[in-house]
Amino acid sequence: MARRGLPARAPVTGVDLRGEAAIALLHSLCGPDGIHASAATSANYRAVFARDGVMAGIAGLLTGDAVVTAGLVRTLERLRDLQGPQGQVASNFDMQGAAPRVSFGTLAPRLDAATWYLVGVGLAVKAGAIDAAPFRDSAERVITLLDGIEYNGRHLLYVPAGGNWADEYVYEGYILYDQVLRAWGLRLAAQAFEESRWGAKASLVSRAIEDHFWPAAPAGRGHPLASFSPLGTRDTFDLAACSLLAVSGVGGDLGARALAWASRQFLLAGRLPPAFDPVIREGDPDWPALRAYHLHGFRNHPHEYHNGGVWPIWLGWLALGQSQLGLDADLARLRELVSEALVRHPGYDFEEFLHGETGAPGGTPSMAYSATGLTFLRLAGTRAQARLFA
Repeated sequence: MARRGLPARAPVTGVDLRGEAAIALLHSLCGPDGIHASAATSANYRAVFARDGVMAGIAGLLTGDAVVTAGLVRTLERLRDLQGPQGQVASNFDMQGAAPRVSFGTLAPRLDAATWYLVGVGLAVKAGAIDAAPFRDSAERVITLLDGIEYNGRHLLYVPAGGNWADEYVYEGYILYDQVLRAWGLRLAAQAFEESRWGAKASLVSRAIEDHFWPAAPAGRGHPLASFSPLGTRDTFDLAACSLLAVSGVGGDLGARALAWASRQFLLAGRLPPAFDPVIREGDPDWPALRAYHLHGFRNHPHEYHNGGVWPIWLGWLALGQSQLGLDADLARLRELVSEALVRHPGYDFEEFLHGETGAPGGTPSMAYSATGLTFLRLAGTRAQARLFA
């Protein structure tokens, strides 16, 4: 496979962040059935994944790019048409064989496929990329399914280990990331389909997040819990969850408080924030479970993959969150640090993550995820963002 390595030089303080290369990769990943996760063929990355395709499609909406927006439309249409009998949304699918190959999860159901689908439909309707009517029944089935999974009427979803994007990370239970996506998806669906009861439910989920994910102790806490369950809490910084809180406005001021902490903890110290912090190391109580939990070989060495790796996709959502909150100085600092990282690694080929200490690229190359993240970094603060996330 030909490499799509980036040019050797990049502006340290500019905002282009390899815009042309990122969009060119997204164009190449847009096929007749949606937006593929990667140009690589290993470990099923060539399939169309719900979360990857929706996020890449949002980049298309922000740029006004017709090719990527059309890829989003096809992704949403296929996910709708392949929907499970109880309303499940496929984690990923491949239409290349004699019959569609549809996966709703392997070791665990991927619940964030359903919530990203709601977000994608809602934003696509808002942007005028799709008509709402053909998606009305599908959206209602998803929402009914999520209500059923909630089960106890307490407005939070119980997510199994491996049930979302961090499918080899050791957290489970009431995971913040999934609650935020559900609340945002419900609110967007309420707007798209003029259904007030969905908006009311979104408000209840948002309030439950405020009530349960920022405990009173310890004093001086800087970020919400990543998750909790009957067995205890995971008091970990989850960059994806906190960035989505800020972009969506879900959870009151939790997003603003978390991003202020992230700026002090990472950006002002000259570090890019990892997906999860702190890192789990050999000898830590969670190490045996993390070391044993993998699908395609162990990847969660310290500062790599989910275990402290720096993911461009979540840096992109962080940039959008900073812009939503008016944190212009933090956004400028984030762009500066990312530009410096790209200069240090001129062969960067849109790999999944950067090593949390060395900045070296790691994981699968030619990822829609990473091209999307850099596109978000470039577009944060534009009028297009203000319109789409208003």
